[in-house]
Formats: sequence, structure tokens, C-alpha cells
Amino acid sequence: MAHGFDWEQRYAEAARLFGDSPSELLLAERQRLQAGMTALAAGDGEGRNGVWLAEQGLQVLSIDISATALQRARALADRREVVIETLCTDLLQWSWPTARFDLVTSIFLHLPGPMQRDVHHSMWQALRPGGLLLIEGFHVDQVKLDSGGPSDPALLLSETVLHEDFPEAEILRLEQVPTRVEIAGVYQGEGAAIHCVARRPE
Repeated sequence: MAHGFDWEQRYAEAARLFGDSPSELLLAERQRLQAGMTALAAGDGEGRNGVWLAEQGLQVLSIDISATALQRARALADRREVVIETLCTDLLQWSWPTARFDLVTSIFLHLPGPMQRDVHHSMWQALRPGGLLLIEGFHVDQVKLDSGGPSDPALLLSETVLHEDFPEAEILRLEQVPTRVEIAGVYQGEGAAIHCVARRPE
């Protein structure tokens, strides 16, 4: 998800823009999740990740700028018989809480450099001590590939950017990984993603 897009129109043009399957990072880190944890899914779109977290027993707040996407997220939660709380807002304008969440996720949320730093700072402040941060997005190497994603390198993530944006973090995992890119059910090709798992020190 990139800032500056008309996401309402983008979602209106496809029934399920990014599918129903949760992020590869969330699946890989499932063992770190515990029922009862409070979770913020930032830029959660149609809820594929927030709903999956709720299925693991987490209390989820799913935030997105698109009302259409969040309507679909609630419908997905209903079908899967779980409850999520949704909030339609711009993450850059939201009054972020402090030390409220056990888990904050950012899955393919791409913002220009200064905005990204601001949101990353807010995400960190929203974590409780001991809380976990899970970030998955396109790696800067994605610009070399033709499978989609932002064409502007300033919107992409790197190991260096994440180290700089989260200087206090205990980095548990930070690596570039291949990813399968699918949009509206159509395979776009192989992509380059980054997976970051970080803990806020107690």
C-alpha cells in the first residue's frame, strides 16, 4: 500500500485486491503470537492480516484509509466468525496511542521517506515495553524486478532504513526474502521483500 494512491478507487476496481491469505511473515512468526495480545494492524486494507490475527485469539484494531477495504475486512471477519475493531483514518493524521499494543504490524505499507519515518516512530511509541513489531514490505531491490510494487525507491524498505528508524529495537529477524506478487488474483511474478521482527525492550 503506497501513500498518494486513490485507494477507494483501487479497491472498487477489484473484488479482493490482495486476496485473503495472511502475510508470509505473520505465518512464519506465528509461534510468537499469543491469544489475548492486543494488536494494531496498520494499513490493513481488506483485513487479510487483521482477521487472521483475530483467528489466533488476538484483540485486533485494523486501520486503513479506505472505507471500502475496511467494510470488506469486517465482512471477512464475519465469515470467519471472529471480531475485529476497524478505524478508517489516515495514519499520518491519527492521534496514535502510547504503549498500548503488544503487537504492531505493517504489511506492505509504503510511504515516502519522511512520512515513513513518522509512522515508524508512531508505531514504536504505540508498542508496550516487550511488544513486538512485524514489518513486511518490498525491499529496495524490487525496483530491479518487473513484478510490480512502487517504482520510487524512496517508497521501498531496506535493512539500513529499518535500523535507522528503530534504533532502540532488539532486532530478532531482518532479512531480504523472495515473495510471490499477486494482485486481484493475478500472478505478477516473483518479488523482493524484507521481513523485520523487532522487540521493544522492557
